[in-house]
Amino acid sequence: MNVFSGSKIAQQMYTRERRGLFRSTEGFDTVAKSDSLDNNFIKKTLHPFCLYDAPAELAARGEKDETLYPSALHLFHAENGDTVLGTSRYQATDFTGQRSAFFAHNFVVPASRSEEIIQSYGDFLHADFAKSYEGELGGTLPELSAIPVIRTDRRPDPIAGLRLLGIDEGIFKALLQAVMLSVAGKKKIYIALNVPITELSARAVELTEILYSVLPYEFRRRLGVITYANEPQSRKYIHLSFVEKGSLRPGDRSIEKDFTFDLVSGRMGNVDFGESRQPYADLVWKLLLLNPGDLDDFVSFADQILRGESPEHKLSLALYNELAVFYEIEQGNEHLYTENKSAVLSGLLSYLKAEGAIHSRIRLNDIFLERFDREFDLVRQRNVPDPAIMECFKDYFVLRDHNYKVRIVDYFINGMLHSVEAGRKDVLNAAYGIIESNDELSATFFQRVMSEAYFRKQLLEPYMESRLVAASKSVDILNFVLHWGRFLPAALEQPFAQDAVRDYLLEKLQLETDPVAAVAEIHGTVDKAEKDRRKGTGVSPKVLSLMQELAASADRFLLNRLSLTEMTQEDLLEVVFLRYGNVVDWQPPLDRISKQKENALRAAYRWFGEEKPNEEIFAGLSPKELDDVQLLGRRLLKEARVLEPFERLPLAFYYTSQREGGPLDYDALLELVKHKAGTDKDVIYRFFAWSQGNSLFTISNKKLYPGYRRAILKYFQSSDREAFKNREFRKSYVATARPALQNVYNEARSQLASPLARWISRSRFRLLISGSITGILVIIAIIVFSMLRPDDPKTALPGTSPEPTPVQSAGNELPPASVYLKDQSVEGDKGSSILVFTFAKADDCVQFNPPEISLMTSSNVVDKSFKVAASHGTCPVPSADATGTTSETAEGEDAANAGADATPSPTPSSDAENNTVDPSATAVTEGVQPSYQVEVTLEPGATIVEKSMIKAGRFTLIVDPAPKDTLGVNSSAEPSPTASPEGTAK
Repeated sequence: MNVFSGSKIAQQMYTRERRGLFRSTEGFDTVAKSDSLDNNFIKKTLHPFCLYDAPAELAARGEKDETLYPSALHLFHAENGDTVLGTSRYQATDFTGQRSAFFAHNFVVPASRSEEIIQSYGDFLHADFAKSYEGELGGTLPELSAIPVIRTDRRPDPIAGLRLLGIDEGIFKALLQAVMLSVAGKKKIYIALNVPITELSARAVELTEILYSVLPYEFRRRLGVITYANEPQSRKYIHLSFVEKGSLRPGDRSIEKDFTFDLVSGRMGNVDFGESRQPYADLVWKLLLLNPGDLDDFVSFADQILRGESPEHKLSLALYNELAVFYEIEQGNEHLYTENKSAVLSGLLSYLKAEGAIHSRIRLNDIFLERFDREFDLVRQRNVPDPAIMECFKDYFVLRDHNYKVRIVDYFINGMLHSVEAGRKDVLNAAYGIIESNDELSATFFQRVMSEAYFRKQLLEPYMESRLVAASKSVDILNFVLHWGRFLPAALEQPFAQDAVRDYLLEKLQLETDPVAAVAEIHGTVDKAEKDRRKGTGVSPKVLSLMQELAASADRFLLNRLSLTEMTQEDLLEVVFLRYGNVVDWQPPLDRISKQKENALRAAYRWFGEEKPNEEIFAGLSPKELDDVQLLGRRLLKEARVLEPFERLPLAFYYTSQREGGPLDYDALLELVKHKAGTDKDVIYRFFAWSQGNSLFTISNKKLYPGYRRAILKYFQSSDREAFKNREFRKSYVATARPALQNVYNEARSQLASPLARWISRSRFRLLISGSITGILVIIAIIVFSMLRPDDPKTALPGTSPEPTPVQSAGNELPPASVYLKDQSVEGDKGSSILVFTFAKADDCVQFNPPEISLMTSSNVVDKSFKVAASHGTCPVPSADATGTTSETAEGEDAANAGADATPSPTPSSDAENNTVDPSATAVTEGVQPSYQVEVTLEPGATIVEKSMIKAGRFTLIVDPAPKDTLGVNSSAEPSPTASPEGTAK
């Protein structure tokens, strides 16, 4: 928004007075302004430019003449779009007459009139400013309709003016580029002119006016300049500053990155732009020398072309370098075109591609078409065209709103014919590639070529053949047909085109490493074309028919190429023509061998493609075809990673339903199953279970085919004799088998049993009768014996005194330790478990005193632990006997009494006369290792069952059940004291 109303030019004056607009005391301030000016705008934008620093040269000598001091003109464009034009002048005395001051006068041009600077920059630079203010302080200044101008002849020879300032061609070109880069970027420009200080501002205005005259419009709209400053200082809005001589000091860090032109010393900084050619600067200098008036034409030309572009794009120096080349070509400098034709044409096209640009940038369009006409003339003269230029004309062809399409196609045809004549295949191939890149150009070009036989023979046929030769895969031939069928179907109707695609398809198929996949890809392309055709977006029926014919040709090739002895299951299932059953219409019909192969392949496809195939897939096959398909199937089954599901297995060994013993070769079938199963017998068992529900294996629910029955029995006899000892097999397979298979399992189990078991099985009835008779006889004998017994139960029968038996016979050593669970059924106390530990060594028995018993898992990990409530044992204690035998025992607190009771008989002959001896004594005497026991009672509630694994001390043991109390095992089984010697002797 503008800071003032209307479109008139506002004013502001600033100097040192008794008071001002913003201060009531003496000092520098605005002393007058137009009413429309905003106070904030004055303070923030205008006041920073209301200043003047006297030149050091004049101040040093105390110069009082105001006319010798250069004025400081500033021209810039504020952020709100307003243009500020002002000047600051030196005053020898202020209102007091005692000190120096300065006076500033500013014009503010509203943004709505900002375009005036483009053409009226001279009026701005030569504005007539007030030299002082005589009115009332804080007064109002009128708004002006135009900037007052000093009427002088201000258009001297620019070259003469530059030479007067010591600026040659190189300096001027560098200065021009520096100004453009500064406006587009952030760098500042500082110039020290080699002129007297008094003339500095006037000469700066002259140079600035020359620069404005050669700058494009967008730069004129933005350039900010100040014509005098005593030191280089970066100011907002200012790009170009003229400074006092001697102020551009070498090594000044504040300006080391800026552009500096010290024309006094000849030093220039940061002006090496690195480009050997500067087309825009060259053009400007050329026009300044020849006809400065043409500069207005160029900047108008550039502004017209760039209309509608973004402001940032309009500030590109490279863009104006390009436009300068176009302008010079338009003016007749053909050399700039011929030395780089494709670059010029591409540059012109970049401006003509925009919507409507052919009309809005008519001068550029005319330049392009003039160049095309020149190139067409060269081609007509039998010159070979440049592919880069052909690419440019193709890009112009696709533009809208021009009538050069036919001429461009004729240019291509003529150029390509001359390339053929000259043997330039490289140019010809490049031209074909350019034409292919655009469908519209391709269609127009080839329609034109097909219109004449000579063109067709020279350009169309070689082109189609070259593209077919270049195809890398067989499916590319189909894509070629599809491409031509979309934009020029008539080309495919040519006999040479149809013959070529057929021949090259077979040639490409011969080179395929995976012909099955290649033919499948061809069918995929045809299927997609058919779908597009049904949607109304595909190719014509004739083209689709040609594609289908090519696919059928590929199928015939594949049928001949396939080998039943080499193909894989994946190949089999990917053969497309097998998916359609017997509906393929082979034209011409297949020969006998090919037909047999097709029939075998179709049966194999159903075999391995259907979920549950059966023997019906072999219906109609000849014996030769059946052999072929079964050989293929057996090989595929052997190569398969797994056998399951089993539905495909029987068909590999199928003969006929009338075959004796069953329709399959069951022995060979089971050999295959056994081979594939390896060590995993469950696979075989699962096969048996599956087979009982298949009619190829069972006659009825209770009977298998004899051949299958024999094969199963043979399998168990030769390969799996231990099967029926496997509990899991009996539970999972035998127990769940149906009657037919159950009978065979029973028969196999019987055959694998031992001779005794087989005899028992065969003689079961006779054994039952014999056993019954024997039992009756035993019962009768017992009854008779009972009736003949004496009445006195205390009378010992002769020879009935049992001989004491040692705990363990000589030659059998006890294990280091064992444990059993004591039977408490007699006592009736089942509150906690009692364990009896038996040791082979006395030391282990004595040292055994565990605080707890741990229950272990199968992985040898502690599951639970129970505290030991009490324990007592029968363990040996050392004896004073000289023989060194351990005949005494310690049993809890009764060890002393036990020792007293264990005194041997004083009669030496008693042992010799008596057949009954103490077992422990016998063990020691005869060298038999005794056993020692410790009984452990667990804490209340602790329960341990038989066969549990426990850990007690350093022993890990399995809990055995309580042993049955047999005669001779219990050490308390002493001979009856009443047995007489006579009875014993008898």
